[in-house]
Amino acid sequence: MLIQVNRSTRIVAGLALVTLAAFILRMIGLADVPPRWDEGWTIAHASLSLGDIFTITSADVHPPLFYMLLGAWQQLIGVNLFADRYLAVLMSLPVAPLVYAVAVAWNPDRSARPARLAFIAAICMAWLPLAVYYSAVVRMYALAPTFVLLATWAGLRLISVQRRHNTTGLSTVFVVGASGAMLTLYHAAWALIALGLYGFILALRRRRLRALSLAAGLSAILYLPWALYAIPQLLGRAAAESGNIAQGLPVSLFLKLGVEGLSMAQATSGLGVPVIAGVLIIGLASAFIGVVRKTNDSTAPVHAVSGWTECVAALAAQLAPLTLPVLMIVLTLFGVAVAARNWAFSARMVVCATPALALLLAWSLDRMIRQSRILAAGAALVLAAVYFSTSASFVYQKTLEVFDPYNPHTYFQHIAPKAKPDDLVIFNVLSPAGFYALDRRSNDPTWSYALTWDPVIEPRMRWEQRIQQAAALHARLWVVLYRGLAGKNGDLRGWLDTNLFPAAAEWGEEGVFYGLYGTVHEPLVSAQVSHVHWRAPDGFDLELRTAQTAATVRTGEIIPVALTWRADSPLKQSYKVFVHAFDDSGDLVAQHDAQPLNDLRPMPSLPVGADVVDHHGLAPPAAFTGRLRIVVGVYDPATNQRILTADGRDSVDLGAVAVTAAP
Repeated sequence: MLIQVNRSTRIVAGLALVTLAAFILRMIGLADVPPRWDEGWTIAHASLSLGDIFTITSADVHPPLFYMLLGAWQQLIGVNLFADRYLAVLMSLPVAPLVYAVAVAWNPDRSARPARLAFIAAICMAWLPLAVYYSAVVRMYALAPTFVLLATWAGLRLISVQRRHNTTGLSTVFVVGASGAMLTLYHAAWALIALGLYGFILALRRRRLRALSLAAGLSAILYLPWALYAIPQLLGRAAAESGNIAQGLPVSLFLKLGVEGLSMAQATSGLGVPVIAGVLIIGLASAFIGVVRKTNDSTAPVHAVSGWTECVAALAAQLAPLTLPVLMIVLTLFGVAVAARNWAFSARMVVCATPALALLLAWSLDRMIRQSRILAAGAALVLAAVYFSTSASFVYQKTLEVFDPYNPHTYFQHIAPKAKPDDLVIFNVLSPAGFYALDRRSNDPTWSYALTWDPVIEPRMRWEQRIQQAAALHARLWVVLYRGLAGKNGDLRGWLDTNLFPAAAEWGEEGVFYGLYGTVHEPLVSAQVSHVHWRAPDGFDLELRTAQTAATVRTGEIIPVALTWRADSPLKQSYKVFVHAFDDSGDLVAQHDAQPLNDLRPMPSLPVGADVVDHHGLAPPAAFTGRLRIVVGVYDPATNQRILTADGRDSVDLGAVAVTAAP
């Protein structure tokens, strides 16, 4: 009894040390690397309401569970890069003790003690570069292997327990693991399918099919509501992207990339895959040698034929359990490769196969130890040498999702110095919103979204309604359009410039458009001007048919100005409209210069004889109060020369607006 207690204590202590080592490896430089694009998306996505998380996730390529858990964490801790990555680390830590438990339950050699094999598997899982890399990233890839291992352990135990044992607890664990994995990462399905195939064969042989089938069925039932909600939208998105260039590439290319990704051979000078393959082959050879020696020791020479038959049977018995990790790896590689032709390939998609790779490496090293400890030590040293650069540097640089130099702080740097606390910032993609949220202070504007850029493009009706609701609550809206007018961004920008009042516009890095817009909560007042013509000798004839502005605005609000233009002849010049606000001393207090519709409708594009509504916004200094006189005119931006009206004026007075102190 004392020996058994000491053995259990050693196992617990050993697992604690391995788990501590895994923790240390994942904590190195945790917040040193700036947030990556996908991390920004995740941080912003998780901070939304539960309904919005479901709505956006149903159109994305990942299920909602990780976003939900991260959202709850952010409610407790706040939005912080270190804290969010720390949660990912915590979610990944159970993989070390879980892979130990899986290895014990799996134990290919029932005649040997499984502890050594299990410890090697735990060490491999703690070290594998792909697992370490994605355990310190704010994404669901840290959590998915934990759930897969939980389901694998429970599934293997359900098959092996005696019939008289109560399997309710194991079934519950299996359901949590299987449904949790599928609600965390769609590509976890391949590892679970492999487990199901292996378990089905084993359960039939051992007559344990009932408990495993019930647990698998319950898992499917729990997952079904999400599948019915999200998968049709996911398939619809895949069909919409039928022109993806990847569809012209062979599956074999993505299989090759998958093997390289699983082994994380990027920083091994091409040696990673051959070395891992070599370790597995030597492990197979060691198993074969061990079986031959054992057979020769137990079989008389006269029975050589029966000895070889016994040898083959013994080797097959040892290799049969390898079906589980091999199936997990093969199905994952093929599943990800086929999916990559409709979406895109990334090494992170095969992360659920890392436990299977840990089991195979552990099995191979364990077989080597049985034949020669020196051989096993040599194989381990070669692995360590080849992967030294990967494990010491590459996994911590986090460069797999980075394609160009970028500055995640640029969004905050553009907006914060000019914004007011009660403004609202609207982003067309969630990644910049996440970057902004990480930099945002308590007195900076909050943010919202109108998704018109990959990976999720919302229906127009949805973002229109959200912006209208925001405009009813905020006097000023900032809009950040990643990639400017590309794709569906043009629809969003056109709606904003038509329905709100643009006061400022700026272009930043990566084609990002920053715009400040004013909203209107009271009816506008018509100015006492109409049918004013601006004419030039070259045939330019532009008519101002109506003009409206506000009678009063509060301090810090944007003064709305609505103009209606008509081109009375074809316009060949790209003249600009200026709208200026002067105080009682005649000083220029605010201005907005742009071609019609905030530069979206250059004057040569105006249809002859048709009315075009043109909105402008004026942003006086935050503390200004008093009376402002509004004037409008037209000028040539190449020369700054103003175009005169038909009666010789260089501007037209629209009347005065009173700026009053906010209550």
